[in-house]
Amino acid sequence: MSQTKSSKPKSPPVPSYTLRDSLEDAKKLYKKYSHASFSKAEIASALNMSSGSSSFAKRLFALTEYGLIEGSGDSYKTTGRFSVLNSNKPESSTFKKNAFDAIQSSGVFLELLNEFKTKLPDQNAVAQRLETQKKFNAERAKEVASVLEKSLQFAGVLDGSNNVVPIRDGAANPSDNDQGGHGDESEDDHPPVASMRKSEIPLANERTAVVSYPHDLTKDEATKIGRVLSALVD
Repeated sequence: MSQTKSSKPKSPPVPSYTLRDSLEDAKKLYKKYSHASFSKAEIASALNMSSGSSSFAKRLFALTEYGLIEGSGDSYKTTGRFSVLNSNKPESSTFKKNAFDAIQSSGVFLELLNEFKTKLPDQNAVAQRLETQKKFNAERAKEVASVLEKSLQFAGVLDGSNNVVPIRDGAANPSDNDQGGHGDESEDDHPPVASMRKSEIPLANERTAVVSYPHDLTKDEATKIGRVLSALVD
């Protein structure tokens, strides 16, 4: 009697590269092609890769998932989000806001951040959550947990204790918030869970939609917002 082998769970799509790595890739594309459109083959050429390799597919997915390039088929170009990140210093609030938005462009990362809210657990705990709730296999879960943490660190929104800190205009890197005697270390100074977030969603023709929403927005509420927006454009 033959037995059917259980298939290995397939991990949901999520960037395999950090935001830092993908931003460096986008800078290479911009340096070579500027504002002109480019094909998949040209992307591979700029990154010194084979366009048919699995590694290239992962690099391309990360670039589009973070919203650094947009397009399909044989026509891609860098986005307004990339332009903002490329033209602002990492310590600036503008860079941090857009970098945080880029990370949240990944549905998996956004769900994790909404679940953990103001503090990112250690990588093992994040990996365990991905395995049990998102059906990731163990190896992929650990990889994604590392990518998320490193990307948030690069965006400047994690402090030394992995708290997701608010982004204030002109704010210094959160890892330096124990210097200068500003008295900002108290947990009472962190915003409540219902504080607002703002995301920039790249659209066609270099347009951008800006959405403000509560930190603790639920899926049902997000669906409601989607229905309202759809009604507005009908």
